[in-house]
Amino acid sequence: EKMSRKKLGEIQKRFHELMQLGKEDKKELEPRFLALRRIILFQGIGKPEVNEDGKTGFRGQMWKLLMGVMYNEGDPVKEYTDLIKKGKAGKKTENKKKTSYDLIRDDSFRTLKGAQPLFDINEEEPKVIRVLNAYVHKAHKPYSQGMNTILGPFLVCMNEMDAFHCFHHLLEKIAPTYYMSYSNNGIKKHHIGARAGCRLADRILREVDEELHTSLISWCSRKWKQNDPKFFHEMYTFRHMQVFSLVAKPLEEVIQLWDLFFALGMHMHVVAYVAQLMLIRNKLMDDQADINKLLSQEAWPRLNARAVTSLTTYLMPKLSDELVEDLKGHVTDLKLCLQLADWKNKNRKGKRHSRARSADKPVEPKKDIADFVSPTHAVSRRELRKNSKAHRRNMSSTSNKDNCKVS
Repeated sequence: EKMSRKKLGEIQKRFHELMQLGKEDKKELEPRFLALRRIILFQGIGKPEVNEDGKTGFRGQMWKLLMGVMYNEGDPVKEYTDLIKKGKAGKKTENKKKTSYDLIRDDSFRTLKGAQPLFDINEEEPKVIRVLNAYVHKAHKPYSQGMNTILGPFLVCMNEMDAFHCFHHLLEKIAPTYYMSYSNNGIKKHHIGARAGCRLADRILREVDEELHTSLISWCSRKWKQNDPKFFHEMYTFRHMQVFSLVAKPLEEVIQLWDLFFALGMHMHVVAYVAQLMLIRNKLMDDQADINKLLSQEAWPRLNARAVTSLTTYLMPKLSDELVEDLKGHVTDLKLCLQLADWKNKNRKGKRHSRARSADKPVEPKKDIADFVSPTHAVSRRELRKNSKAHRRNMSSTSNKDNCKVS
């Protein structure tokens, strides 16, 4: 425990040093920012705690910094309260009989059920409803299933207003393709980014562990009479892609895994999913195993965030340059996602390696952590300077924001 506090103290020190850098220190910003990412990856921030006072704690401040949500312009409190005053979101959905507000109410009470004491939906449901309703007003798009789940971790780590702005920034700036829709031959498909993530997960597994990939697709052929990777991933992988690993439990471990995603970019959740598969490799390769049950949401293995983070960062240098670029790009590039979601598109099929790779065959890393940072996380020096100034303003008025209550 003393060691954990010491590590956390080092991270907090670096965080505040970074925020104090001014214009004259611009050469120091990027290397220090990268050093902060490294510490988060290799040491972690520690376990999240119950947010009893509803304030934005250190992890929340760190997430805001890594995401670039530091309120450089306007009044964030007024913006949020004005959106709430607009009332129920009447945006029409696919179900023409229901509005976005109706669907929000249908899903809100189910948000992260069983995550107590870290997140108690019986107490947090009003916040979930307000934030999602405000999001629909600001984004000018209907509510979609899964948004309520993604909102949960923000409400654990932040006050309601910060959670709203970070949630909006995630879905509109950092990973906008994940809640985009498209039509194909008259059939409308939702969550195009998540479907592209399924294709990428297949390519990653082929590159790092071809034996496991072949075994899973062969099992799928025997079980469902479908010798098609697309069928396997849409049936078992899609739900993980849709909510950025929140299928896994417990919530406190998923939140620690999100530290990795915000440190390098949300594209890392695809690799983290493959890492989770590889951690149960022996079970999946067992001829007597009930793989359908193993891969079900109910039986999904308990998450160990540090183990998954370690394996994820180990796997990244083993991926081909083309795959890394597609990973980084798919969270924002709709055209790329459409190519990836079309499994018949040979241009995005990926290449098989001459020999199977697995976690027990070490490969010397040939890439640096900086090579894996998403463009949406590669903050410019100018932006970092703006964020530093904004952070100092935020810290001086934190009490006003944290005590803001929205009815």
